[in-house]
Amino acid sequence: MIPDDTPGSGPGFLVLLNDPFVAEDVARSISEHDPTAQVVCAQTPEAALLLVQSEGRIGVALLQMAPSEVARSALGQLLSASGTRIALAGDAAEQQGSACAYEVLQRPFSSAEIIRVLSRARAS
Repeated sequence: MIPDDTPGSGPGFLVLLNDPFVAEDVARSISEHDPTAQVVCAQTPEAALLLVQSEGRIGVALLQMAPSEVARSALGQLLSASGTRIALAGDAAEQQGSACAYEVLQRPFSSAEIIRVLSRARAS
């Protein structure tokens, strides 16, 4: 189980994936695993930034970004400054594999793998 110690004022998970259907599946996997989890989805870093600014603290974020983008982006900087744990998805992160500084969700993935990656990200 992914412990959710985030305050009730904001969602516990942010899912930023380009494909809205995949993002919905990931959000559903999180919610099925923990029905009390609060999950928000975005399709662009700009939309995700607005969500984070309006919704409050995020415990874990799954971002479709290159590892090098995280520190350079306004979203990555805000999440890091607030103590959000970050996991990455997508080609650039997968290519770095275990050399990546973040947990990486490798394709193809299952619901169980999503939960494992997010749990490891939260524990890091």
